[in-house]
Amino acid sequence: MRFRLIFSIPLAVAAMVAVPAAAGASWNQQAVFQDDHNLLERGDSVRERTLDELRALGVDVIKAQLSWSDVAPRGRRRPAGFVAADPAHYPGWARYDALVRDVQARGMQVMFALSPPYPGWATARRGDAVGVDRPDPDAFGGFAEAAGRRYPGVDIWTIGNEPNHPGFLYPQATRRRVPFAPHRYRALVRAAVAGLRQSGHAGHTILFGELLPIGKSRYFRKNTIKPLRFIREFFCLDSRWRAFRGRAARLRGCHRYRRLTGVTGFAYHPYTRPNGPRGREPSRDDATIRSYGRIARALDIARRKGRIGGPRLPIWNTEFGFQSNPPDRFQTALRRIPGFMAESELWISLRNPRVASYSQYTLTDTPVRAARDVYGTWQGGLRFDDGRPKSGVYDGYRLPIFVRLLGPGAVEVRGAARPGGAGAVVQVQQRPRGGAFRDLGGPLTVQNARGYFRARFRISRAAQRRYRFVYGDHTSRAAKAVTR
Repeated sequence: MRFRLIFSIPLAVAAMVAVPAAAGASWNQQAVFQDDHNLLERGDSVRERTLDELRALGVDVIKAQLSWSDVAPRGRRRPAGFVAADPAHYPGWARYDALVRDVQARGMQVMFALSPPYPGWATARRGDAVGVDRPDPDAFGGFAEAAGRRYPGVDIWTIGNEPNHPGFLYPQATRRRVPFAPHRYRALVRAAVAGLRQSGHAGHTILFGELLPIGKSRYFRKNTIKPLRFIREFFCLDSRWRAFRGRAARLRGCHRYRRLTGVTGFAYHPYTRPNGPRGREPSRDDATIRSYGRIARALDIARRKGRIGGPRLPIWNTEFGFQSNPPDRFQTALRRIPGFMAESELWISLRNPRVASYSQYTLTDTPVRAARDVYGTWQGGLRFDDGRPKSGVYDGYRLPIFVRLLGPGAVEVRGAARPGGAGAVVQVQQRPRGGAFRDLGGPLTVQNARGYFRARFRISRAAQRRYRFVYGDHTSRAAKAVTR
């Protein structure tokens, strides 16, 4: 790689070089954001205020769970005369209509996740209050077609939500401990793809997967399935990546496997343990954000074996974040989260050519009604449940910075002026131990449409300094250089 010398600067800084984007890296990954509580459940004024804030944060795509049971008719039995593919037969579109209108008016895109809970009349257990027990694929395909017809201007769709978790698809395995969820999910995916294509979305982005990154070691009805195992089973492949045959195939419904077509990407929730993105994986079948390669290899093997058609699939990060301490004392210390976020986005994701997006879930923590509830609710927002920004975390999302030590006298600074995109002007600064922040080189004009930039600096005592950048009226957190 060749570097172009921009200018020389005095004192401790010898020179700064602009670094072109690495070939094949994900410098155009989209910023996905999800907060269903604020955007779907709290009324017009909160939705509009939240969308204004997300636009100001530089978000590209708003993801929302389009819950089948939320829009479908209620009751224990399928209504007489109900036509699953006709959007006029669904009474619950109103808040989704408002979301689509307001998101698109602000220049952002909508990603709809066709998700559980499923209506009780469409599950194996009639009147199923939870709405996850063996949902009917044919009826789900009709719902997908109805949603597609209702929202012709939505061009990013994803199917399901964490189907390797029993709270979203039940059972995970049969009483004989044969995996069930991957195969029912495969039927749901096929039906949804057919419905979306029938409603005019064949040329749009259609994702599948939406898996949790860590599962249990053994198959039980209520145990989560590890993501790599789930993928193998989904494609009817055994632990050695060979097609199931004979009785094993019949037990899984794999004896008549057809190649999966019509999907354009794989959606994933690459959450980490509280110790961050560099923590060890529990097993070879688990895959947090540091192990995107495992997911890519699994998809590529399935493709080589003819289990899925089309080109190599990109991986979409569609749900991600770090639960904070406070308020949850068993989760990640608040002071560590900005660094974990920056490493996840600017180092791990940005370097991987298969990654299509980076996501944040949510803007605010889930409201807690009682002290003990904090351990069973989501506390990974950029703000606490009372609206206060989390120290370092909010700005860590708006202006992420990651500094890599290249040697005793050089660093690489990666950042994102996310709200500005191409044309944004940033100023990198450095502070020696015991000193004040001063400009490091001159202003940089961002060339990347998503606001990403990187630059390398020759500077003495590089490891002993702190670095930040300024964009407009905002300043990133101060970061030290790390070895990667």
